[in-house]
Amino acid sequence: MSEYPGGIRFRPLVLLRSVPLPIWLITALFGALLACWSVLVPQYHAPDEPNHVDAVLRLVQGDGWPHPGHAFVQPDGVGAIAASPYGSEAVPYELDHAPIVADDATPRADRPDWDELGQTLQADGDPQPPGDIQQLVQHPPLYYWVGAAVLWALPGGGDGDGLRWDVTIGALRLMSALMVMWLPVLAWAGAHRLSGGNRIAATCAALVPLAVPELSHIGSSVNNDNLLALTAGLATLTIIYILRGDTSLRTAAWAGGFIGLALLTKSLAIVLVPMAALAYLVAWLRARRDDRHNRTSRTSSTSRASYLSYLSHPSRTSQAERGRGRGTLDPDRDAPFLLADTGLRTVPTGATRAPWRQILLGGGLMVAFGGWWWVVNIVRYRTFQPETPNFPLGDYLGDDWDAYLDVLFNGAVTRWWGAFGWFEVTLPTVFVRTASVIVIALFALGIIRARDGRTRVDLLFLLWPTLGLFGLMTFQSATGFSEHGHLSGISGRYMYGGLTALAVGVGMGVPAFGRQAARAFPVLFFGAAAAAQWWSVKTVLAHFWEPAGGDLADSWDALTAWSPWSPSAVITVVWVGVALAVLVLVSCVWTAVRGDTPPGGAGPDHPAAPGLGGGRNAARTIQPAPATTAAGPAEGFEPLPAGPEPTDTIPIRPSARKSAPAGSAGAKPDEQGLSEPPPGESAPAESGPSAAKGRPSSMASPVPSH
Repeated sequence: MSEYPGGIRFRPLVLLRSVPLPIWLITALFGALLACWSVLVPQYHAPDEPNHVDAVLRLVQGDGWPHPGHAFVQPDGVGAIAASPYGSEAVPYELDHAPIVADDATPRADRPDWDELGQTLQADGDPQPPGDIQQLVQHPPLYYWVGAAVLWALPGGGDGDGLRWDVTIGALRLMSALMVMWLPVLAWAGAHRLSGGNRIAATCAALVPLAVPELSHIGSSVNNDNLLALTAGLATLTIIYILRGDTSLRTAAWAGGFIGLALLTKSLAIVLVPMAALAYLVAWLRARRDDRHNRTSRTSSTSRASYLSYLSHPSRTSQAERGRGRGTLDPDRDAPFLLADTGLRTVPTGATRAPWRQILLGGGLMVAFGGWWWVVNIVRYRTFQPETPNFPLGDYLGDDWDAYLDVLFNGAVTRWWGAFGWFEVTLPTVFVRTASVIVIALFALGIIRARDGRTRVDLLFLLWPTLGLFGLMTFQSATGFSEHGHLSGISGRYMYGGLTALAVGVGMGVPAFGRQAARAFPVLFFGAAAAAQWWSVKTVLAHFWEPAGGDLADSWDALTAWSPWSPSAVITVVWVGVALAVLVLVSCVWTAVRGDTPPGGAGPDHPAAPGLGGGRNAARTIQPAPATTAAGPAEGFEPLPAGPEPTDTIPIRPSARKSAPAGSAGAKPDEQGLSEPPPGESAPAESGPSAAKGRPSSMASPVPSH
């Protein structure tokens, strides 16, 4: 398959090499922040964390993945609950809300290994109780396979269960952090592609994950939602490329693989399947529309006159011609211009064909990578996801649907922003509502003030992951509530699979404030993220670690006493995070100074031409390309995707000699086929110039060689 235009096609390695330094700094800061949160929250004070850890260790110890209802928490897992600060000495197996003190921590050197926890005795000398039902086997095992591989690979772990119990949990928490820390890069890449290279929008999108404290909490705990957030973010990025015209088979393979991995992580990933299929339909319809428009423009008898009138405008007369005293009615035919000004939109080869090949390839890989799990469930159990019998239900509300709806809306939003531990302590309502209004307003502004209808539709696509996940969560919880009156299955973390898409939409709302005002937003976003994190850290420290009448020093002593890592290691990570925060602040200020568009359109989507200094109005010298015909581009050349992008630069080559179209008799052969700009579709004000000089061709321009 021939190449798509440089940067328009989804190429992960090229994309990674194009990530600018400020985004890498933001990503590193997010990683350090997650590492700090992995110690800040006590072991097993995260939703379902004891069961998630036990699920990993059952694979490590070769106990398999049985049918729901046939698996129980293993004796080692029960012993880990007793050894951790989950409960108190009096009630070690019940969640205890009292502050955790340093004196209750066993010295690190004396803490048992994981495989020794099965022999744990209670304070009265009795054996520990049997384990509860292990409900997580209803989920696919990908996250737990990765966790088992990590424990097998760590030195000193023996068969994977030979590490200290706290180191085992700490290592799995850091594994989750490594999964989630890439969300800023994914958000940047999506916003960069969708905005046409807007630096401000892309930087703001990258900062959004740092401003969600609950994501830092869940992302640094042992939880399969973290792998879903990563795989769904990767799938979302490929879907953005599909919407922008990349319908190549290679990108279809990437999309199918990412969605398949998401499906092998959690059933919630099913919302990505219709999103990807509809993206191909939209891309196909856009290509057909552009192709029809181009054909109409080529055969228009008024196109040449209209475009020559455009070229004759005084603004198109070169300075050299004015210096020689030439009139404005003699246009400078060598002046660079925008292909968008001609009204033509180039269409990738084959894009007008129905995308059956892409859907079949992507769908096949999706099934091979993870969809098979759900096919087996349907065939074997006659249901998409089997329920776990005898699993403890949530709070009983009876038939009080008002109370249920209050938890569904207010509770889910609070748990999305900040409900730490097992929802033991939450951020204030004023923070949650203010932050929610800001996110909604920015996303809405991005849709309303989008530069064109296609971008508006793309942003509506990005609403789907969050709305779809919320709808699926609501359906499952409401169905259970109607059956037994118990509240269960409502949590903000279930919507983190849509966080990358949401971050892109929020970033796209920033340019709506205008070029100058938008410059301040990276600094504002960073300040908001820093304030949210500081507020959350203080809240968690006070709730979990600060004793009555104690202070910050007492909290620090208790935290480091229970930490699996030494105090020096913890303080090192904290100071690294502080240093990275300073660097990110400086980079945000520098981004504000530089403005919203990379010099010369450089970036993963719009690479700068070699040897150019980077002025956005700089023209490139492009080698002439073979002529095209009405049937399509010449062999070896492929036109750009549908829809002009603000920073897409396109070469214009000397016209191929063609016979005059009907209605233009007497015209010279090399002057035919010029198209006029359609009404209302002039080039965006911030668009870059054409990449070459010469007369406009009657055909779509080929891709420049990079």
